[in-house]
Amino acid sequence: MPSIKRMFNAKNKKLFFKYGLISLISYLYTFSGLYFLIDKLNMGREISFILIYGSAYIVLYSIQLRFLFYKKHDPQKFSRYLVAILLFYLSANIFYNLGLYLKLHYLLSTALTIIILMPLRLIVYTLFVYKD
Repeated sequence: MPSIKRMFNAKNKKLFFKYGLISLISYLYTFSGLYFLIDKLNMGREISFILIYGSAYIVLYSIQLRFLFYKKHDPQKFSRYLVAILLFYLSANIFYNLGLYLKLHYLLSTALTIIILMPLRLIVYTLFVYKD
């Protein structure tokens, strides 16, 4: 299977590692932010998720642009990022609230949302958003 070997070449392994590291930091922020807003400040679970996830997505554009894909900002990339992130943001809120509806703990619902969307975001970012 040459396509699988190509997918796991040295360049892509580095991309996967860096994406994983950036995502790990982002999700540590997400989990700790949700815990702080919900358990310490008694904010609602839905609004806390909207605020934390939204702020993480805003910061991720710059970090991924510069440190993951080594690209410079341009209006086309930013427009594509906005389209993609709106779709992922809506999807994340749907999955998260579905988990809450199913009576999952808010952190478990967040984790499942991440597991579902994380690989899809890398594919969309690589093939659509940051592509020249």
